[in-house]
Amino acid sequence: MAEKKFKNGSRVGLAIILIAVMLICGFVFWKTHMLEKDLDTLDQRLEQIKEEIENENRQNQSINNEIKYRQTDDYIEDQARDTFGLRDEDETIFKPGKTDD
Repeated sequence: MAEKKFKNGSRVGLAIILIAVMLICGFVFWKTHMLEKDLDTLDQRLEQIKEEIENENRQNQSINNEIKYRQTDDYIEDQARDTFGLRDEDETIFKPGKTDD
């Protein structure tokens, strides 16, 4: 009879261990799934940030080019022409006039 109690007790213990292992496996599966979702979200955000960096670098390069251009004699000439109506000696400026219709 002692052997029968031992067998029943070991079956109950085995069932408890089996249930515990199944719960642990279920938790690990669920946590892995959640981490994969988080990883996908972070990968998408990383791509967005890379695009933003590229856009900012292009804008930065454009601003640097504008700064370099504004330090040239060509820019000063263009501003003098636009602002003050100045011209070179060999240039003729045509201004639109009123037409009598």
